[in-house]
Amino acid sequence: MQATHTVTARTKWALFAMHLLNEPFMVLFTMLHFVLRKDLGATAFQLALFTSLRPILAVFSFYWGANLLKQRHRLVSNLMGAFFLARICFLLLPFYSNIWFMIFAAGMYELFNRAGTPALIEILKVNMEKKTREHVFSTCFVLSFAESILLGLAFGNLMTNNFMMWSSMMFGATLFSLAALMYQLRIPLPFTEVPIPQKTSLHERFIAPWQRMFTLLKKRPDFTRFQFGFMLGGFGLMLIAPAKSIYFADVLHLTHGDIVLARSVFMGIGVIGSTALWRRGLETRSIPFVTMCMLFGFSCFPALLLLGSWSKAFTFFAFLTYGIAQAGSHLLWNLSGTFFAGNDDSSQYTSVNVLTVGLRGLVGPMSGAALCSIFGPHTVLGLGMVFCLLGIVYTMVSEKESRTEKDSNLQPPGPKPGTLSN
Repeated sequence: MQATHTVTARTKWALFAMHLLNEPFMVLFTMLHFVLRKDLGATAFQLALFTSLRPILAVFSFYWGANLLKQRHRLVSNLMGAFFLARICFLLLPFYSNIWFMIFAAGMYELFNRAGTPALIEILKVNMEKKTREHVFSTCFVLSFAESILLGLAFGNLMTNNFMMWSSMMFGATLFSLAALMYQLRIPLPFTEVPIPQKTSLHERFIAPWQRMFTLLKKRPDFTRFQFGFMLGGFGLMLIAPAKSIYFADVLHLTHGDIVLARSVFMGIGVIGSTALWRRGLETRSIPFVTMCMLFGFSCFPALLLLGSWSKAFTFFAFLTYGIAQAGSHLLWNLSGTFFAGNDDSSQYTSVNVLTVGLRGLVGPMSGAALCSIFGPHTVLGLGMVFCLLGIVYTMVSEKESRTEKDSNLQPPGPKPGTLSN
């Protein structure tokens, strides 16, 4: 009992450290798209490339944890390596502050930040009971956004139209974030026999993970339907990403302080105020229902931004709504692997989540940038809303068909109602 308590406690502290020590870094990192446009004059193509990094590099992130099923003893080292490599480039920011280096540093972050997710989720699954795991995970998420509110209020005025201040603070926040490695190092794992090292073939390293993914999707149609509904909404959000940065800087003329206030304070309030409701929803309602609610919240975000040209209050309210939807998305995306896996290994499900982010990112941001250049940011924001609504319709229809199939399978053999037997 004592050993189990120690395992749970150390895992909790590591998760808390990863969220709380990393939040100053995240507050500043989420401003990077705005800094690129406002301070460095990034083009629509550069903004689209920056936005594409996160989803496209998720395809390569997929390989980082694709073979964890056979390497259970490397869960902690896999997590620590990804966490370190994701942030190290930002320590060079005071020496290289041009657009292309910042895009490269962001690319390294996006590549390795998601790469460690399968290992992290499997560590939580191994070291914690289901109820404790979901409670701790959502609590960390809430606390990190509570911290972001305080940081937003403190950082807002300091960074208004002051790029050098942002650069210096980002350097310090990176060092602060890397301190979480000390807590990750102390995460215990159940004893697993270390397999004898074997030479891995090219097929096993690069082709087999894709084969396992398609096998899983074929075997689990419920998981496949979840992925496609999530894909439509996620594509809508990626479509508007380049247009959003241009819209903020060139149409709404927001300042650095406005962006920090919107993202850290209003979005933070939305996350904190709704996380308990999302957690309750995941316990009592179906995953398709929770998915539809989340997509509805995301569809409201671009609609409210379009009203922001009338009043800045709509922009802040848009981020409040986004925060509510993001709280549900965060819990659903990260924990869906454990829901669908049951007693099986969850890393394969989480790896599929990571990979699908990359697949929709191959098209979304660049398409958004091209459409923005032709039609302007207003049209692209409207299209993003439409894709989120399509995700709701698909999830609703597929869930209805799934229930119909289950009901038909439960019917006793014999003639169907309304027919005559011979």
